[in-house]
Amino acid sequence: MENRTKSKFLVIYQDLNYDIPFTPELSDELTKKHVEHCRDLDSRGILFLCGPVMGEEKGMFILSAESLEEAEDCVNRDPFIINKCYKSYVINEIEEANAGNNYLLEKYLSGE
Repeated sequence: MENRTKSKFLVIYQDLNYDIPFTPELSDELTKKHVEHCRDLDSRGILFLCGPVMGEEKGMFILSAESLEEAEDCVNRDPFIINKCYKSYVINEIEEANAGNNYLLEKYLSGE
């Protein structure tokens, strides 16, 4: 089997849906299912990082996936998205800058 390099994708869930009558029971049920989904992604090596965006009514993920399509498939299987808890989301491929790649300095120096 071919060993493909995975890319990282930043996912932002936005536009919290206030049109849904969330009862405490429904909120608890969806949150538990959402966490199960996160655990599944983590166990498969897809979930790099996730959490709420503090001070905003948004959520975020960084996914490690082979393609935008794979990342989008992961998002579309999240109970928060299936049940329209958020009206929209955005996905962007990102490039990790860290000490191991000198924070991409050489890649982005002019003339190189």
